[in-house]
Amino acid sequence: MTISITICNLALGELRAPPIVDIDEHSIEARECARYYPQCLTVLLERHEWSFATKVAALAALTLNPRSGEWAYAYGLPADLATAKRLVPPVGAMALGGSQPFIVEAGILFAQVAGAVLEYSTNIIADAAMPAMFVDALAFALAARLAVPVRDSREARGQLLQQAEVAAQRAIADDRNRQPQHDMPFTDEVTAARLVGV
Repeated sequence: MTISITICNLALGELRAPPIVDIDEHSIEARECARYYPQCLTVLLERHEWSFATKVAALAALTLNPRSGEWAYAYGLPADLATAKRLVPPVGAMALGGSQPFIVEAGILFAQVAGAVLEYSTNIIADAAMPAMFVDALAFALAARLAVPVRDSREARGQLLQQAEVAAQRAIADDRNRQPQHDMPFTDEVTAARLVGV
C-alpha cells in the first residue's frame, strides 16, 4: 500500500506538527504516519461502498475447495481486495432474481456460481482518485491517531475523533449522492432454469 504524503501532511497540520517529505525519513511524524495510515485507510474503506474505490474482476477458480460440502466453487481473491461487495453476472449471463450468496474465509471466496465475477473495494487508491471529502475524513482520522504519539494530547485526540466522524459522514453522504445505490439482480443458470421452467 502506498502511503500518501499529502494526506499525512494534512493530518500533521491539524496537530501543528512539522510536515514530512518522505515516509522513510527519520522522524516521529513519518514513523507514526507509516504506522497508522494503512489502518485508517482500511477502516474508512470498510465503512462504505465507495464508488471511487470499486473494481470488478473475474475470479480464478481454485482446484481445491476445502468447503465443497457447502459451496460448489472456491475462488482466489484479487490482490488489492479491501472488501468484497457482491457477485455480479458474468458477461452474457442471465440476470434474473436477487444477489448471489458467497462468503470470504481465509483468503478464499466460496460461492454457488461458476465463473464468479466479484465487485469489490480496492485498497490501492491513487491520491488523485480520492474525492476531497474522503481525503478530509482520512486526514482527520489519521490526525486523531497521531495526536497522542506525536503531540501527547488525549484532548486533541478526542476532538479530532469527533471531527473525523463528521467528515466521514459527510463523505459517505456525498458519495451516495453521486452514485445511487443499486443491487444488481443475478441468478445462476441452474436457478434461472428452475424459475423459467426450462
